[in-house]
Amino acid sequence: MIGTLAEAPAAGPSLRERTLGVGVAVLRPVAVVGVALLIGMGIIIYTGQNPLPAYENLLVEPFRSWDTFSAVLFYAIPLVLTGLAAAVSFRANIFNIGGEGQLQVGALATAWAALSWATLPAVLMVPALIAVGAVAGALFAGIAGWLRAYLGATELVSTIMLNYVAFDIVSYAVTSGGPLATTSGGGANTNTIPAAAQFPTFGSSQFHWGVVVALLAVAAIFVVLYRTPLGYEIRMVGANAPFALFGGVAVPRVIMGAMALSGALAGIGGAVQVMGFQHEYSLGFLNPQWGFTGVTVALLARLEPLGVVVAAILYALLEEGAQLMENNTNVDHNIIAVVQGLIILFVTVQFVAPCVATWWRRRGSVAAQRQ
Repeated sequence: MIGTLAEAPAAGPSLRERTLGVGVAVLRPVAVVGVALLIGMGIIIYTGQNPLPAYENLLVEPFRSWDTFSAVLFYAIPLVLTGLAAAVSFRANIFNIGGEGQLQVGALATAWAALSWATLPAVLMVPALIAVGAVAGALFAGIAGWLRAYLGATELVSTIMLNYVAFDIVSYAVTSGGPLATTSGGGANTNTIPAAAQFPTFGSSQFHWGVVVALLAVAAIFVVLYRTPLGYEIRMVGANAPFALFGGVAVPRVIMGAMALSGALAGIGGAVQVMGFQHEYSLGFLNPQWGFTGVTVALLARLEPLGVVVAAILYALLEEGAQLMENNTNVDHNIIAVVQGLIILFVTVQFVAPCVATWWRRRGSVAAQRQ
């Protein structure tokens, strides 16, 4: 099933074909979310509620003030980065479910580096911390990558288990008596990072300049996937690893590279949130589950970098709108959990259906040959 996640690499798509592909990648998340919302509307009607005020709060209210809209954009920043992380690994047919752990390790390493290099000026501090988060995430993801590339261990299991290893590491580091625990006491967190390490925000909102890092990452991954030999090899290995090996591609090296790049993006997601929002690392970082949600964002975007931006904003809109809907109407926010579940279901069907169709055709072909 996983083999169908990545499309075969194009030999040289024309500008028209690439533009069409980008358009489909951008519109597909909107279509999937729209169908899920229609079903959600039916559920609201079935419960005896009026769906119009509910959906007004869900889809329109977030755009009526800068405070609510900036909250949507704020929530989308880490989802863009973890969505890119999942998209890169899936392109290589590597099912990296460890984005959450890689994000946590990257965030903790960023907080440690910021506190250790407190005297650096901002012009050096900011890129250095982003690099630290990327390296930490890449090294942690590289463990699962090495196990898959050279020992054949399934990354689906190893990345999930490594999430728990990451959670234990960060818990030990910041709880009382840990090496990075706050010196002021009273919480499971680090000290506050210096001002030079903090991203400024837009006005009084939580939306911060980490969005620039996220958008640069989108552009970089687009170029890597479609304009570099590494990207071509990643897509080729994802489409058909035996064929890529026959063609001279070092498949283990590509697997390691894809996992490291995926982990680096997740680690940057953690770094950006430490620098732009919390300004420390705390165990509260475990709650939002940005890494796990990034998998949904990547699949919703059909693994396209530009589609990831749209999918992340749509998902963030649902989260913010759900809170407004519950606060201003009698509709429970769990309705949105149903909508999100439907989105995951529809996305899964998009990938599973071709597998089933291929299996059915092969089954029919074998049956015909036996006759």
